[in-house]
Amino acid sequence: MKLIPILLFIALFTCCRKNKTDRLSTVQGQILESSSNPIPVSNYNLFIYQRTYAGLIGGISGLRLFIKTNTDGKFSFDYNPNMKYGLSLGGTNPNSIEIQGIDTTSYRGLQPTWDPVNSGIDTNLNVLYIFKKIQSLVRKVQFNNTLNPWDTIYISSDGGWGPGAKRLTGPISAGTILNADTIRDLRLTHYNLRTREYTLSAGLRKQPLYQDFSVNLNAGDEIYREIFRCLPDQSEPT
Repeated sequence: MKLIPILLFIALFTCCRKNKTDRLSTVQGQILESSSNPIPVSNYNLFIYQRTYAGLIGGISGLRLFIKTNTDGKFSFDYNPNMKYGLSLGGTNPNSIEIQGIDTTSYRGLQPTWDPVNSGIDTNLNVLYIFKKIQSLVRKVQFNNTLNPWDTIYISSDGGWGPGAKRLTGPISAGTILNADTIRDLRLTHYNLRTREYTLSAGLRKQPLYQDFSVNLNAGDEIYREIFRCLPDQSEPT
């Protein structure tokens, strides 16, 4: 007689675990071009990515999905955040989800990214923009020390140090404030869903010193924006 309650408990426990394992989560939203030109971006290719939550002998699967927006720029996808593999005890994949624009025809050269999307939660992202546009971005630099005639400062526009980096060559007196450069029709494409900000990646380099020049900006297109940084003292560490 004692076996009956035990068997009922096991059956109920197994059923609950199965229901949890089979439960799908949904993420949806709509993609428009920008806040100043809010037209729907239709048939736009998106890549959905989530890292696998892996253990030694098993884990919980991640995501690698390819979807498209509809004619109204809307998208939606369902996924199972509890899909285990191997000898896993199960659970929900805690890794956040990233949405990437990978279309090579519409808005060519732009690769927008929207993240992080929380895992295991039905989420309506509402409106997302392909980019944040700034018509004129002016970057200003103040020199704490004199820049000698043989010295050069590099300002990266995208975190890289290739031929596109801006060069400032001495002599430049201490205390001088310069308009380092002006970027026209800038389009920012990395949007943090948690902070609701776009990131402009950049940096200042004067060997052996480096200073991050990156800034986070609120959503919404702008006509004009200034960014100001002081060049680090030569006594500061790299």
